[in-house]
Amino acid sequence: MSIKILVVDDNKLNVKLLKDILEDEKYEVHTLDSGIHVLEKSIDIKPDAILLDIMMPGIDGFEVCRLLKESSETKNIPIIMVTAKTEGEDLKKAFHLGAFDYIKKPIDELEVLARLNSALMFSQQQKKLESMAMKDGLTDLYNHKLSIELFEKEFIKARRHHKSIAFLMLDIDYFKNINDSYGHRVGDEILREVADIIKKNSRVSDIIGRYGGEEFCITLVDISIEEAELVCERIRQAIDSNTFTIKEHSIHITLSIGNCFKYPENPCGYEEVIIQADKALYQAKRLGKNRSETYILENNNG
Repeated sequence: MSIKILVVDDNKLNVKLLKDILEDEKYEVHTLDSGIHVLEKSIDIKPDAILLDIMMPGIDGFEVCRLLKESSETKNIPIIMVTAKTEGEDLKKAFHLGAFDYIKKPIDELEVLARLNSALMFSQQQKKLESMAMKDGLTDLYNHKLSIELFEKEFIKARRHHKSIAFLMLDIDYFKNINDSYGHRVGDEILREVADIIKKNSRVSDIIGRYGGEEFCITLVDISIEEAELVCERIRQAIDSNTFTIKEHSIHITLSIGNCFKYPENPCGYEEVIIQADKALYQAKRLGKNRSETYILENNNG
């Protein structure tokens, strides 16, 4: 995938010069000649970096920088100010607003590429750190905290658009016996493989996380109750039919699944959905394991 750079400058010669320099290095270059639509354009194309002129009519680069840094969708994009204004107060203001670096006019090709490369390297490092903070280190699924945050966001969105939503809790049956019999390294490998099977049997839009220990969770958005139950059964069967071959061991495991399905008009909060999914999981365990149970939050009750 090519690296996208957004160049914002009202001077056509500067735009052409920067565009030529960047395209020679195989960057995908997008341009704007004013600051008016930078925020919308950035949200749309998600550039890897922005080269932003300070002196522009209408909205200057300082104001554009402030708007970009205030938006949750663009705040992490590195901004390099392009300016002939290299006085201390101007640079101090740019950095205070969140600019990563600056390029002096007249434009020098080597300086442009060096400063851009520095910004891109920093951005990649930040993305890696953010990913590590969001993901469970063992399974590479979303961690517990982020799984719940994403569920809450989808819950609010579903309520706003009058959509159904489901929350699944999945638990490996007798997992303690696996750790006791084969050791924790084998148990860890089981968790990794179970996570992969869950991902392969879920939709792209499903939000999959490690809830904790041997438990996983899935948020299903804009789905019918029949479809949600099919997801549960597909995952359960995929685990049940799989033989986990780890080192010299061939291990068979099963999953129990609790599914809470909420219709659009039910007034409960997202916490209640999680509570009922947990109760449904407990019911699946109580009734013999290797099964899924569904709790339905109807439109006409709490």
